[in-house]
Amino acid sequence: MIQAVASHDPQSPSTLHRFSRFSGADGQVWEQTKRLMAADITYIPSETFERSYTGEAAQVDAILGSLEESSGSIPRNLPPHLAALCGYRLLDASEESLLFREMNFLKYRAARIRASVDPSDPHPDLVITALRALDRASLIRDSLIRTNIRLAVSIARRFSDSPCSFDELLSEAIFVLMYSVEKFDSGRGFRFSTYAYRAISRHLYRMVTETARQESRMTRDAEDWAFEETLVAGSSPPAERFWTQLRGNLNDFLQKLDRRERFVVRCRYALGNHRTVK
Repeated sequence: MIQAVASHDPQSPSTLHRFSRFSGADGQVWEQTKRLMAADITYIPSETFERSYTGEAAQVDAILGSLEESSGSIPRNLPPHLAALCGYRLLDASEESLLFREMNFLKYRAARIRASVDPSDPHPDLVITALRALDRASLIRDSLIRTNIRLAVSIARRFSDSPCSFDELLSEAIFVLMYSVEKFDSGRGFRFSTYAYRAISRHLYRMVTETARQESRMTRDAEDWAFEETLVAGSSPPAERFWTQLRGNLNDFLQKLDRRERFVVRCRYALGNHRTVK
């Protein structure tokens, strides 16, 4: 479950009024406090945050510092800017779990600090501590995204024969990847790649299906428009021309029969005003 923590409404008139009293040397404090109060802090809660967990900064720094040591298997035939995005190495299970736990802990910590801040009289040290926690959480989040970019590229390529362009598919895949990083609960024991793969694949499948449906509808609309234009122009549509030709051929055939034979055929097949007599 995602927990969103927000102790103040930064857009409320009363809050904005209290912010407005800061000026001069206090202007920086006002800007920092305003930024903290406006931040959208969402995180995955954990019981360990409420007890003894204080973060694992040293281990996290070691992991973040090693992400570009090996490029790993970069997908082939990528333009340089995409190849550069796929340059981070893959994380093992323990590294991945640690980064997700640390990211969510930092958000939890920032939310707890914000709840204790009074916008009318903010403590600068508390505000700065909360903002630094949020900035570090964003750094970890971006690193988690970078380590999984190649997954988004791989999935987008599987839909490359669809009506959507590869750039559109990759853009949507990365968007879902970013969203998935925020929603993933590493405490459940699953790897993030499994979670992200399913989320991205489902999203791209719906996107491709909807695009194909819209294109089919546009094609039908275009055909209907062409049909109407043909009628307006006074020419017969293909189906009508077919039946006109068929009637002409039938009449030619009937003319080759004598009067009695024509009468029998007309009555048997209800041609013209003739009907079979029971």
